[in-house]
Amino acid sequence: MSGLPPDTIHLVRQKADLVEVVAEKVVLRKQGKNFVGLCPFHNDRKPSFQVSPSKQIYKCFSCGAGGDVLRFVSQMEHLSFAEAVRKLAQRYHVPLPEGSRQERQAYERQLSHQEKLLEILALAADFYQHALRSQVGAAARQYLYSRHLSEETLQKFQVGFAPPGWQSLYEYLVNQKRQPVKLLEDAGLLVARQQGSGHYDRFRHRIMLPIFDGQGRVIGFAGRALGDEHPKYLNSPETELFNKSQVVYGLNFAREAILKADQALVVEGYFDVMALHQAGIQQTVAAMGTALTPQQVKTLLRYTESKRLIFNFDADRAGLNAATRAIESIEEQARRGEVELRILTLPAGKDADEFLREHPVSEFQTLLNQAPLWLDWQIEQVLAGRDLSRASDFQQAHQAFVRLLAGLGGQWRSLYLHRVAELLSRGNGRLSRDLEEELRRGVRQYRWAKPEQPSPAKGSKLLQSESHLLQIFLHFCEYRREIREALLERELQFSFRPHRDLWQRILELVYAQPELETQEEPLLTALRTICAHDEQLNERLSHLLWLDENTRVALMRPRIVVRAAIANMELEIRQKRYRYWTQLWDQAFSEGNTALAAQYQASIQQEYQAIQSLQRDVQLSLEDMLETPLAEDWI
Repeated sequence: MSGLPPDTIHLVRQKADLVEVVAEKVVLRKQGKNFVGLCPFHNDRKPSFQVSPSKQIYKCFSCGAGGDVLRFVSQMEHLSFAEAVRKLAQRYHVPLPEGSRQERQAYERQLSHQEKLLEILALAADFYQHALRSQVGAAARQYLYSRHLSEETLQKFQVGFAPPGWQSLYEYLVNQKRQPVKLLEDAGLLVARQQGSGHYDRFRHRIMLPIFDGQGRVIGFAGRALGDEHPKYLNSPETELFNKSQVVYGLNFAREAILKADQALVVEGYFDVMALHQAGIQQTVAAMGTALTPQQVKTLLRYTESKRLIFNFDADRAGLNAATRAIESIEEQARRGEVELRILTLPAGKDADEFLREHPVSEFQTLLNQAPLWLDWQIEQVLAGRDLSRASDFQQAHQAFVRLLAGLGGQWRSLYLHRVAELLSRGNGRLSRDLEEELRRGVRQYRWAKPEQPSPAKGSKLLQSESHLLQIFLHFCEYRREIREALLERELQFSFRPHRDLWQRILELVYAQPELETQEEPLLTALRTICAHDEQLNERLSHLLWLDENTRVALMRPRIVVRAAIANMELEIRQKRYRYWTQLWDQAFSEGNTALAAQYQASIQQEYQAIQSLQRDVQLSLEDMLETPLAEDWI
């Protein structure tokens, strides 16, 4: 027995939403009145698991598992019946009359406080809605109607208006409704004055958009300035109920549509969500910031079987930057195939709200259906605004494509290497083949070089080698061609970001003006001019562009320094390859695949011999530095 009163158990069953609970563990798809998915209790290969929202029961017609929400939680998380009741009771704010008196009182106080916060926020939402429809909300109504939002949509999303006074909500909830000031402050509705005593309304002269939890309860607000107030949007602070990194705006309305459409459309703005829902595209949600958090992504993926997310951000520069940040937040998942990520860009730089005012919804739906994969979209962004007939633009595009394609897996990488080479060649078949091979080498070099920053302890010798190589390139023009050819021949790349950035700028300048490679001062002057206009860049690169006395002494024997630096850079890559092949050998050997293990063993031996040779070269170079005469220019 659970030791819990039957009334409490009944209340937990009544308040808990089985579909919501199951959807956290199983991707569900709407099928008639029920939901179907792969059974989590056996190795299900076709959807044999059904959930009935009306009956609040589930059943697998393959393995026979079935029951109510308590049974599901108990089976899924290996909990006792009582533990399952407690878990759901806490989630759905049902008080439990058990445990020690102190524990029970503390638990009930927490639940009571949360219930009171929900009650306060519901009252605030009612107040804002009433204000919108009163005389004080006339300008706000006019603004909303100018955005073509219907009364039905405004009521669905419970849109309201916060009057311009400093204590309008305070007057209503504290003075009239006798609600505690501390409770309003905990709900994020009031702010304590920094000077003197008292509180004032957090939201003033703003259109109010309630933010809902999964059960459709108000847990916070977003306020849109009606005038010139800043910020333009003001969200509720983090509270006991509201955590913006976990909430997806509009999901309570979009959940079933996402299941039906098998996709979630993520837009940038709250008004975009409302406009698209009004137009019938109800699988639309918005993040509570410019990028989705891992928790928000996880929440959305529960409702789409194909794991399809479509980002639609504004086509202006800010929107493109927001799209790039959003892609970065789930790029690794997309590369691994865990998310089918697509990007929708609307023509003429419009957001969804603006587009729907001027075009029929069918045109938006067509663009939505044609939204390219995130990688295709990023390829378009790399090429946008670049003239490939110019050497500098071509080189920038080439480097950007290498970085973009380096993280892809085998088949995808081959496909996109071919596609990018065709784009860069502009239809020249022979050039396309050469570019594809060149891109392949660049990607391989980039993958081995691994552009992540080494730790200071591990990377100190490598950091010094790269710094010295760049310093000699800049201050000894007679070694420039030798250094550039050595890096290209050995497929080496700088590991530290400031060094990569400087090398990229050097190549751009040299490709645009080849004569700079043989002239010391013009190249240095050009780079110093660039850094003079960028304080952060100047701070990172000044030690390379201007040499102090200690560095000048270290570079007295430039040829030996170049030799040691190149050897150190290659040594870092060879050691990384050695670890990689060893890991594969271990895996093949443990699986009993002796033929494959033998192939890996050959690669391990090859890398080992190269490492031994490079270590001798580095040591020999250091010894030679003691015997080699100083460069004449430095005596």
